[in-house]
This record gives sequence, C-alpha cells and structure tokens, in this order.
Amino acid sequence: MQRKIVLASKSERRRMLLGQIKLDFEIRESEYEEDMSAMSDPYELAKFLALGKAQDVAKYYDDAIIIGADTFVFSGGKFIGKPKDVVDARKILTEFSGKTHEIVTGLAIIDTKNKIVINEYDEARVTFRKLMPEEIEDYIATGEPMDKAGAYGLMHRGAVLIEKVEGDFYSVIGLPLNKLHLALKKLGVNTLEK
Repeated sequence: MQRKIVLASKSERRRMLLGQIKLDFEIRESEYEEDMSAMSDPYELAKFLALGKAQDVAKYYDDAIIIGADTFVFSGGKFIGKPKDVVDARKILTEFSGKTHEIVTGLAIIDTKNKIVINEYDEARVTFRKLMPEEIEDYIATGEPMDKAGAYGLMHRGAVLIEKVEGDFYSVIGLPLNKLHLALKKLGVNTLEK
C-alpha cells in the first residue's frame, strides 16, 4: 500500500524535485517560525530547522511520512539570507565574486505511524567566477536576486555566474534527493519503483 507522503513546504523547487523523482505527495505548509540564532553550527541548525518544520506538520497526521527541509547559504562565518534591497544584493554578489561559499540543506523525515524520525543534512560548495561590475548590475536589474537566499538563483539566470558546484547539487536547489531516497527506503518507500 502506498503511504501518504506530505511535503511540509510551499517551496516550488522542492515540489519540482519531488515531482522529478515521481513521488506521489501532498503539500501542507509548515507554520514553524524559524530562529536562525537557535545555534551557531550551520549543519546542526539546518537539521534543527528542518525538523521543526516537519514536526509542525506531523501533528496533523496519524499515518503519514512528513518531509521537512531547510536550506541556507553560509559564507565567511555568517548566514546569508535574501537581500534586503538592491544595495544588499550588490554587496552579496560582489562578495561572492571569484569565491566559494557553502549551501547547507537540513532534511527531516517523520513517519507518524511508526514514530520514526530521520534527521540529517547535506551540503555543497558553490564557486562564482570573477564577475564584472556590469554583470552584477545587469543581473540585479533582472529582479531575480531579490527573493533568493544568497541573491542568486542557480536554477535560473544566476546559473551563468557559477563556475562550479562541489558536493550535493540537489542540496543547492533545496532537497538532497539521494539522502531522501535512502531515508524513504528505510521507511518502505522505494522512489525507483513504478
């Protein structure tokens, strides 16, 4: 029997990734209030926030598998969120130019029937090529950086700024699919079955 799978997120990218692996799921947005100051270790924080989102949704289901995730950009010892304005976007993109930063995605899966919790993270390092000031201005003018953590969209026009990605590519997009597949398999869901 197919288990009910619930994505605790309204993220378009996460929805796209679950569709990519042909997972049958529904969406229930988490109302969990993120606290980026809950802990300083970015890896533990990613796990903590993903678990908080999954737990918030899990309370509504007696027999379901809940998937929660949280992704953020980490550079120079600080978290980089969405830019506050154009000046902030310019500052972030200028700082990233020619350098490498990290993206961490926490993953939490809760089997509400069997009371099983899987909580882990994956990461990637993204290296920007050296950007010309006019490229930064042109990219900001597209409007794309304004609603993206780190001020760029890897799956959109921001892809042209990237020199390389090391580590789990899907963590950059928002959901480490390999770890998700392995965790779901432990719970009896095989994403490779027809």
